[in-house]
Amino acid sequence: MPKRIDKLRKVKYKASRLQGNSIAQALRDSGYSEGVARKSSFNAVVKVSEREIMNTLKASDLSVDWVVGKLNTELENIHAKSSDRVRILELLGKYLNMFKDANTTQTIVFTGDMIKDLPPIDIEPSQAQPIG
Repeated sequence: MPKRIDKLRKVKYKASRLQGNSIAQALRDSGYSEGVARKSSFNAVVKVSEREIMNTLKASDLSVDWVVGKLNTELENIHAKSSDRVRILELLGKYLNMFKDANTTQTIVFTGDMIKDLPPIDIEPSQAQPIG
């Protein structure tokens, strides 16, 4: 028989996740043990709540300011791993256009007749050398 989802724990879990806490921290905040928090992917509360949170976010108006705010919140989270913080900084830097490609190259695409696709060259007829 499947376990029933505790509605109070589910509400606490969703509130903690919306504050920017990790899944494991949200499970701890909602009253689950450390062992349950470590095996969070098997938890029915996580599956149902994450689906509901995503549906809520899809229905709401997501904006750039909201996403940047969430990234800043996660960056300030004391439980965040250093690799997560580096990735967040990378995303924020990309959003601010701080990273530019140093090696820009120009590519010419030929679409048919090479002579028509090439740019015109100004050569005096007297300077032209015969081929052959």
